[in-house]
Amino acid sequence: MANFNTHLNTAVIITGLSSAALLSAGHIDLNSALWLWFLGSIGGLLPDIDSDNSTSLDTIFNLFALCAVLIVMHYITTELIIQISFVELVVVPLLVYGFMKYVIRPIFEWFTVHRGSCHSLLFILLCALLTTQVTWQLNDQSTIYSATFAWLTGGFIVLGGLIHLLLDEIYSVDLSNVEIKRSFGTALKIANFDNKLITLASVIAIAGLIYAAPPTMQTITLLSDWSRFKLIS
Repeated sequence: MANFNTHLNTAVIITGLSSAALLSAGHIDLNSALWLWFLGSIGGLLPDIDSDNSTSLDTIFNLFALCAVLIVMHYITTELIIQISFVELVVVPLLVYGFMKYVIRPIFEWFTVHRGSCHSLLFILLCALLTTQVTWQLNDQSTIYSATFAWLTGGFIVLGGLIHLLLDEIYSVDLSNVEIKRSFGTALKIANFDNKLITLASVIAIAGLIYAAPPTMQTITLLSDWSRFKLIS
């Protein structure tokens, strides 16, 4: 299979070009383009989160922990509308980070095996819909753009994830000897049907996320207009 640098570099290039195209067409602003580029790059590492000793796992869980800290602090300061002390500003993030690293990560590692459920289209779709929902909830839902941006964040997770799975399948073919390795077919699969419980839970979660997802018609209408796109000036 492809290594960490191959996954990361390929995802960075393709998602970077994609976000630049959206920016050129006027669909997003610069800050949104950079955020989508970042999410697409993370999506390119996401399937390897099931590898207990991989660089991808360390990178992604550190980013997950950081996101969890930001979400908790955002909730405390905006939803609860309370003023917190300097000590609390230090202690709360440390507690959230420690919970993610020393509780959530070991549980996740215990449940998963490499090239299992995480190396599937079902897992990528679940992550994309989760990203869409979180983005939708954290932004002002009264604006037209918020739904579009939420769907774009999920779309870039899908794009990065597909890049990862396709690279793993491509690297499963030994072109020098024109033979297929034993790992072929273990990356790009619809779901891991060997683990029926996780697959069923994922399907139920996806159905719930689709039901609660932001509206799509405005997003489709906005993204269908590419009249402002310029390849060169």
